[in-house]
Amino acid sequence: MTGEKAIWLRATGSTLVSQLIDSFVVLFIAFYIGPRISGNQGTPWSLNLVMAICMGNYIYKFIVAIIMTPVIYGVHALIERYLGAPLATEMKRQAMSKGN
Repeated sequence: MTGEKAIWLRATGSTLVSQLIDSFVVLFIAFYIGPRISGNQGTPWSLNLVMAICMGNYIYKFIVAIIMTPVIYGVHALIERYLGAPLATEMKRQAMSKGN
């Protein structure tokens, strides 16, 4: 949708959504629900503890995603320089046409 613009939005946005699921859903199931339904597989964590760890994990991942933005642009520039503008443009055109 954004084409050549907003590389940071695609990279950071997808990371923030996927890590929201990872940080909350996966940890909630693993440490709050899982031990309750599996019997003697361990003591379930309290809801407060699970939420505190989920928030800490998500904030950490959010910060790392923001910090990685300049790295993403740097790698993008290196790849374009390595391939050359004509080949890079053609590869992007082909990739965008396959997505539609």
